[in-house]
Amino acid sequence: MTDNYSKISKYKQLAKKKLKYFALIGDLYMEEADFKNAAIYYHKAIDNGILAYTALGDTYDYRHQYKKSFDTYLKGTEEGEIESFVRLAYCYQNGHATKENIGKAIEYYTKASNMGSALASRNLGDLYYFDMPIKESETENIKSAVKFYERAFYLGDIQIAKKIGFIYLNDKELANIDKAIEWYEKGLSLGDRSLNFDLAYVYLNDRFIPSDYEKGLSYLADGVKSNDPECLYLQARIYESGWYGIEADEKKYRHYLKKAASLFQDDALLDLGYYYYQKEKYDEALDCFTICELDYVGIYWCIATIYETKKADYKNALFYYQMAMKMEFPDAIERIAEAYLGDELGLEKNEEVALKLFKKAAKLGNAAAQYNLGMAYACGYYGLTADQKKAIYWLKKSVNGENPMACLQMGLYYFYTVKTDSAYKKAFSLFTDAYNLGEDQAIVNIGLCYLQGNGIEENKKKAVKCFKEAAEKSNSGVAYYNLGICYENGFGVKKNYEKAIEMYGKAVENGESAGLDAIKNIYMILNKK
Repeated sequence: MTDNYSKISKYKQLAKKKLKYFALIGDLYMEEADFKNAAIYYHKAIDNGILAYTALGDTYDYRHQYKKSFDTYLKGTEEGEIESFVRLAYCYQNGHATKENIGKAIEYYTKASNMGSALASRNLGDLYYFDMPIKESETENIKSAVKFYERAFYLGDIQIAKKIGFIYLNDKELANIDKAIEWYEKGLSLGDRSLNFDLAYVYLNDRFIPSDYEKGLSYLADGVKSNDPECLYLQARIYESGWYGIEADEKKYRHYLKKAASLFQDDALLDLGYYYYQKEKYDEALDCFTICELDYVGIYWCIATIYETKKADYKNALFYYQMAMKMEFPDAIERIAEAYLGDELGLEKNEEVALKLFKKAAKLGNAAAQYNLGMAYACGYYGLTADQKKAIYWLKKSVNGENPMACLQMGLYYFYTVKTDSAYKKAFSLFTDAYNLGEDQAIVNIGLCYLQGNGIEENKKKAVKCFKEAAEKSNSGVAYYNLGICYENGFGVKKNYEKAIEMYGKAVENGESAGLDAIKNIYMILNKK
């Protein structure tokens, strides 16, 4: 039995003499989410002259008995219960259990505000500031909002000072830096420590007044001492970048960033998540990203890649790729397109959908999608009619996006199809770009350019060096074959038939069948001798 149920037993005995305990028993049942019993005791309280209409209405609302809740709130207003006025106004404002009626909402909020409800005053302010052009002028609406916010403040809603200060700081028509500071100071003096950040922001940012780093940093330090998450994050950024005359300090940056993140400051969670991601601490990164409440595409992308490549959790990977795709992130669209061609993400193969997504991602600038689309037009994939012009168009786009495979393919096009002096120069440049971007196979093509003097001055020693690198790094059959040619003919190396046969043999082992004929030719030469 919980402590609440022990209290309920005690209060039931006390209620025999003191009727106020009926409502208190109802409150305890509400805490236990026992709305049926709560309603019974609120009824008993009302029957004995105790105002409990709002609480009773809430029990109906929690049980989705909205008509009963509305009628109970209405009865509460008739009996003068302040909270019932607020509830009824909310119903009219949002069309909850009744038709939306902003006029009625204002009427009931105003009555509650005049009776001393800080919440009603705040809600009136929000109504004028956010929801409706109630008056002809936007400025008049904002002035009315400020009036009610101020009333809420003086009725005890201390946190509303932040909103009032924000309006005076940022509204074009009502901008008044002195009033903004005044309201921030009022809230701070009454205990809203988060306003240290707002005051630090004002004095450190010369957008509003000539900056006063000393004062701004003083407010910031107070906020840091009180563990305000926003202040901790700003302190971290200062140490990261060396702002306001403070020397950058990586260790302190991480310290304050972690403190802010531990208090669920979303920007800190985002930055810390990225930090861990870059450091390949994927579990820690995942912890940060999944807690962060920012609806940011980069978070979804990082989570997806962690689940796919580090966790082999393809179900969750797909979910987050799709979240990123919904936000029109080109990389995610391209990844889902690949998944529709059939892979571990588990989507049913559908080339039509894949093509559609490749086109979309390509138009949004994704270089991988542009490459895939270019190759689709080059080879007639996914039901497309081969179209060299469109193929070259998209491959060139992908080259501009620094896709290594696109650089290689366009290089091959210029080298083997166009075959002019200028084309060879383009080919060499593209092969070099492909290699520098991580496409190791391109080194073979660079070697061919050096071997033949196409696009670059002939240098057979450099050609041999390129072929050796490709052979050693990736066991390229083509590279071994070209090395065989070099040894057979003495290109860049001393002529050596035995070495040539060895290289041709390795070429065959690695899928280059032409090596067999080359070996036969060498033996024919040797036999003639």
